Amino acid sequence: MTPLFIAASEFERLLSVWSADRPVYVPVTRAGHRHWLRYSPDSPVRAELDGIRAVEPLKAFYFRVQERVATYPGTPDSLDAEPGFVVVGAKQCDLRSLFCLDQTFATSDIPDPFWVTRREKALVVGADCSDAASTCFCTLLGMEPHPQDCFDLSLAAVSGGFVVDVATEKGEKALRVQGLELRNATDEQLAQRQKNREVTRAAVEEQNRKYKTSRSFTELVTTGFGSAAWTPYVGRCREDAACLAICPTCHCFVLYDQRGDGSNERIRVWDFCYLRGYTRCGGGHSARATGNDRFKNKYVKKFQFYPAKYDVVACTGCGRCIEACLAKIDMRQVLHDLEESRNA
Repeated sequence: MTPLFIAASEFERLLSVWSADRPVYVPVTRAGHRHWLRYSPDSPVRAELDGIRAVEPLKAFYFRVQERVATYPGTPDSLDAEPGFVVVGAKQCDLRSLFCLDQTFATSDIPDPFWVTRREKALVVGADCSDAASTCFCTLLGMEPHPQDCFDLSLAAVSGGFVVDVATEKGEKALRVQGLELRNATDEQLAQRQKNREVTRAAVEEQNRKYKTSRSFTELVTTGFGSAAWTPYVGRCREDAACLAICPTCHCFVLYDQRGDGSNERIRVWDFCYLRGYTRCGGGHSARATGNDRFKNKYVKKFQFYPAKYDVVACTGCGRCIEACLAKIDMRQVLHDLEESRNA
């Protein structure tokens, strides 16, 4: 579909219309960082669509940190009552995470009804990055710092408003608002978008030049499992799992039962492979009993297991893990050191 243009004032009206019947979440700066906040036309909260991705990963809207997944005795909770939601301003690193997690939760042999239903009901509006955090490395994974996939609509800021790409029928329907002023984007507006994209991409590439490797990350992890390059990082890792909690593609969970009001509940809560008890089973055996094995597992899962099973790397270059790590471990440096160890 031909790219469209919407003025900034018209876009605000569009948000108001969307928020009338379902929650709308937009990125807003708080304490120097972007966070998802619920939009309301009556509040001073306004969408900030420039900059980089929010702190919180997009997956949390679909795969919640903790939720009840069943009650017994009784009938399963119905997801029909959930109204769906709109997420505005998702960056490509988060959009790609939806594609990654679709492989596990939507197209697997046993689809997850919570994920599938929320994906079907949600409207996802992507947005171009206009800056790069020092931890961003999407270009090392062959990605661009602007929406490429898994969005219904995408926005790129230009003078006076936004260039809009419509990717799905759901997105096209969302623009059918009475009196909404939309027109085809001009050549000048498209040229401005392209220039902005080139500048942002160049910034990401430049800051990651020192981390480039001649071999793919998948090859480095697959062939370098026994490398001594892991050792310094294993010793530094505190196993607090902050990197996994903030990762947009990590999706491990644990189920437990508890007594509720007049029934019992089954609760699902996020779990993390860096925790010592993650693979412990009856009798005390653990499949990954050492910190060395636990540390490597994140890399193996993202760069070896996931590509082998789904033909997609389960890392999006968002850099959240680097920011969250208390030990200041940089995934880019770990992978770069793996290559250096092979060349030594």
